[in-house]
Amino acid sequence: MKRLTETPDLSTEGARISTTDRGPARKRAVWKTAIAGGAGSVIEYYDFSLYANLAIYLSAAFLSRSDPGTALLDTLAVFGSGFLMRPVGALFFGWLGDRHGRRTSLLTSVVLMGLASSAVGILPTYAALGVAAPLLLLVLRLLQGFCAGGEASGASTYIAESAPSRLRGFFGAFNPAGIAIGTATAGGLAAVVSAVVGSEAMSEWGWRVPFLLSLPLSFAVLFLRSRLPESAQFAKNVRTGVAAGSPIRAALVGEWRAVVKLVLLAFSMTCTAYVGHVYLNTYLTAQLYRPAEEALGTNSIITVVFALLMPCAAWVSDRFGRRRIYGAAMVGYIVLAIPAFQWMAPDSGVPLALAMAVSFIPWVFAQAVGYPLFTELFGAKARMTGVAFGFALGTILGGGFGPYVAQLLMTATHWNLAPAAYMAASALVGLIALRFVGPSKIDDVPAEIAAEPERD
Repeated sequence: MKRLTETPDLSTEGARISTTDRGPARKRAVWKTAIAGGAGSVIEYYDFSLYANLAIYLSAAFLSRSDPGTALLDTLAVFGSGFLMRPVGALFFGWLGDRHGRRTSLLTSVVLMGLASSAVGILPTYAALGVAAPLLLLVLRLLQGFCAGGEASGASTYIAESAPSRLRGFFGAFNPAGIAIGTATAGGLAAVVSAVVGSEAMSEWGWRVPFLLSLPLSFAVLFLRSRLPESAQFAKNVRTGVAAGSPIRAALVGEWRAVVKLVLLAFSMTCTAYVGHVYLNTYLTAQLYRPAEEALGTNSIITVVFALLMPCAAWVSDRFGRRRIYGAAMVGYIVLAIPAFQWMAPDSGVPLALAMAVSFIPWVFAQAVGYPLFTELFGAKARMTGVAFGFALGTILGGGFGPYVAQLLMTATHWNLAPAAYMAASALVGLIALRFVGPSKIDDVPAEIAAEPERD
């Protein structure tokens, strides 16, 4: 049998993978892949989450509403509009990754996201441009959504195809950990800037600083990812001709059932996360009147600590099964969401950090297990397209408009626990969808290559 590196129709990058998928070299390659994938997610979700963390300042800068509550709702609607472009971005970046390489897709998305986010930092306000200001903000938010459509799913696919099956959950959790750290960094940096410059300066110009940092951070990740090889699965696709044809058609026609399952699972995961994590900062400051520094700082610290535990949580799924652990996380949301939100009230007597830590326990397991689980729903031919598109649709429903629906329910019912009840309902959707998930469809390509004997 010929060595894989001698196969004539394999790309140079694919060949480089095959020679490193053995022994210590293979282990180093998997670690580098997981770390680079997670680092990219840190920056992309730092960029994407800044809007939600700074929504109060953006509503004052770009909207002319006299009613602050209505202006905040409008700002959250623009936040949600970014998710409308996710399916478009998912199809584009998924097609790019399935036809031209996972790495190519990830490099393109991180650069465009950095440019869009930094542009928000120099955008003139409503006072300077009038109605053109919120329109330009909307355009930039749509571009952010387009880029985000391929990032999380692309990084998850890239890592899953590079890791051995017995540790796919462990290494796959580097991606959601990166997402969590990126989200926390957005909130934490906003809190630091607010504390340093003061609330008045923060409203006038301080909110721009976190956005302007996006560009250099994005180019740092671009350098890191450019030094990585392609995934072993894509190398195999090139060698066997699986990459030929239409990935979009293969995903939407050939694997539509997997897409539907992923939409429902992604809805449950992103709704609970965006309402109970990202929107939580706005909820604490605008509804419970907690100081912004306290809300943002506490959220950020707990998020980073819990994110570091995600690989351990995902390792549990490597031992006991991803479906079982993901289901336990959804049950955790149903049981803990409402009590945790009750404890966050200033008059509850419970420290805010403790209440938030309790509410984040299901989040750790859902995020850590969800991303590896999603990649296992699809076959090799259109995996990146299927994961990206299904995740994008679910994220629109759960994450994109989750904060808006939560705020709307609370405004309509005057019930402070409405966001928590909405989280519990979305978790129930995830439990139902989980019943229809079958075994993993990912081949352990690195192990297959490693099993092939060396011949000099």
